[in-house]
Amino acid sequence: MDSPGLSRHEQQILRQIEAALEQDARFGRHMHALERKRSQFGRPRRTPGRSLAVLAVLSLSLTITAVLASRTYLTVAFGAVSGVAITAALTWLCATRRKRRF
Repeated sequence: MDSPGLSRHEQQILRQIEAALEQDARFGRHMHALERKRSQFGRPRRTPGRSLAVLAVLSLSLTITAVLASRTYLTVAFGAVSGVAITAALTWLCATRRKRRF
C-alpha cells in the first residue's frame, strides 16, 4: 500500500503499523467479520419500494381487468391486493419515519 505521496519515513511508519495490526488477533477477527458483512451487502435484495411498486402495478391491472370483465372475483382480488399494498405502504412509511427521528 505504498503511495507515491508518502515520504520514505511515512512509508516506513505505515509498514510498521500494518505489521502490528496483522499480529493483533482481535483486530483480525474484527476485519474478517467486516469482510463477511461487506459480501452480504453485495447481494441483490428486494427493497420495500420495489415490492410496493409490484403491488401497485398488480392492483392497477386487476382494476382494469375487473372493470372490463365485470367479474366479482376480480373485484375481490383487487380489494385484497389493494389492502395488502396499503398496509405495506403504511408500515414502510412508519418504519422510515421512525428511523429519521433517531
